[in-house]
Amino acid sequence: MKKIIYLFIVAAALLSCQDSHKYTITGTVADDAYEGTNVYLKQLIDKELIPTDTAIVQNGSFSFSGIAETAVIRILSLEEKVNPQQEANVAVLIEPGKLVVRFDTLITVKGTKLNDAYTDQRWAQNELLEKRKNIVAQFNNENADGTMTEERNVELSESFDAINDQLVDLNFNFFKTNIDNKLGEFAFQNSRYASMLAPDQQREIFALASDEFKANEGIQRMIQRLDNLEKVAVGKKFVDFTLKDPEGNERSLSDYAGKGNYLLIDFWAAWCGPCRQEMPHVVAAYKKYKSKGFEVVGVSLDQEYERWVQGIKDLNMTWPQMSDLQYWKSSVVDLYAIQGMPHTVLLDRDGLILEKNLRGEALNTKLAELMP
Repeated sequence: MKKIIYLFIVAAALLSCQDSHKYTITGTVADDAYEGTNVYLKQLIDKELIPTDTAIVQNGSFSFSGIAETAVIRILSLEEKVNPQQEANVAVLIEPGKLVVRFDTLITVKGTKLNDAYTDQRWAQNELLEKRKNIVAQFNNENADGTMTEERNVELSESFDAINDQLVDLNFNFFKTNIDNKLGEFAFQNSRYASMLAPDQQREIFALASDEFKANEGIQRMIQRLDNLEKVAVGKKFVDFTLKDPEGNERSLSDYAGKGNYLLIDFWAAWCGPCRQEMPHVVAAYKKYKSKGFEVVGVSLDQEYERWVQGIKDLNMTWPQMSDLQYWKSSVVDLYAIQGMPHTVLLDRDGLILEKNLRGEALNTKLAELMP
């Protein structure tokens, strides 16, 4: 009898433990087109999403349940290609509790503190993106109908930049608060805004992150990029590299830098629209200040040789050019911590970095100051 009572107590304890780790997900899908289709819980393994559980949408609803001994990230995903306009994937922190999910224009995941916070962050981000989208639409409409003025252009540009700043701050605050949990780590690794954070913001987040998280290959690249960024900060000497010119000859940046002239290192590509828009300003500056000791070196992130050399010709670039034709995998991307293009670095006569990303009139103003 004592043995039976003991086994009963053990079984009850196990059931109680399981109940304390139980999770349920009850969900609804707004679009009737998904009726009878699958909903998946997927795990990211070696950069591939592998289904771990499946449910079926019945009468607009679905459900999952299980045991979560530790909190884990899963991707909750609708059947692919049923409605391309429907947001169909969302990261969910599977942890003990009752989650309520709704697939609509945006996906809401509610029921636990961390999932609630992530949903609130995504919704706030979407509101800002909608505002930014409206500003772009206003700009395009006014530009098309001829009502755009210089003052209006400045006004819309400032509004656009202000929203971008809000987006960065929103994400920074979420990452900083949640980098100590799996959902915060996942959000940081999979957000385009992580790389848009200022270097000091990134370092602040990494200081709060676990060693395991920082050992991740992608995070290691970000940390290395921060270190590289310091090496090419304003006031530092240029970092040398060697690539090939259009004729196939090896050329080093040191062939031109620190030789007594002011040097603009112009990172560009023939496929880069903003680079093409900016290039006439660089061409004009080169013509105006070359005789006073100003030089330019073009460093291309192209990957097609023919397109690269045609771009040089089309854009009237008469200064030295070099490339490894490795696109964003080029060694110079990490070396100079390049995030977008065009990207420029202005060196003084001794090869020290004076300024970065001078464009348009700002470049002309700086050169006029240096070479009156």
